[in-house]
Amino acid sequence: MLAMNYRGPQRVRIDHKPMLEILHPQDAIVRVTRSCICGSDLHLYNGNVPDTRVGMTLDMSSPEWWKK
Repeated sequence: MLAMNYRGPQRVRIDHKPMLEILHPQDAIVRVTRSCICGSDLHLYNGNVPDTRVGMTLDMSSPEWWKK
């Protein structure tokens, strides 16, 4: 699957990530055909969030373990 990864302030890259797995009965994998950004994404993109690490996946709905 494709994911937008943080590479530094105002630098992102689209990378392939392994497909997530269904681990619990409540889990779902959905196909995203359109997306948008929010103010939080812009803070991350501009490097205004000190905890943002190179290689993090910029996606508010991803599980935390996947962002590392």
